[in-house]
Amino acid sequence: MASAVLNVKIDEALKEKLRHYAEVNSENLSTATEKLLLLAFEAAEEAGVSEDDIDNQHTEEESAAPLTPKEIKALRKILKKKK
Repeated sequence: MASAVLNVKIDEALKEKLRHYAEVNSENLSTATEKLLLLAFEAAEEAGVSEDDIDNQHTEEESAAPLTPKEIKALRKILKKKK
């Protein structure tokens, strides 16, 4: 089986829970994450949940309105201070 890198942003509390799970089961974070994801997919299949119900790859995120000139000016001011 080929390996792939998965970068995700999760809640810090969930990450700590995952770390604890890995430590208790003498696994590294990567192995524990893969194991739990596989278990979640198996449970979803047993529950009759389809990939389309889970996959959000084809949904669009709501984007915030463009920055106003006043906001842009404030950002430039902040960035200028950092230099």
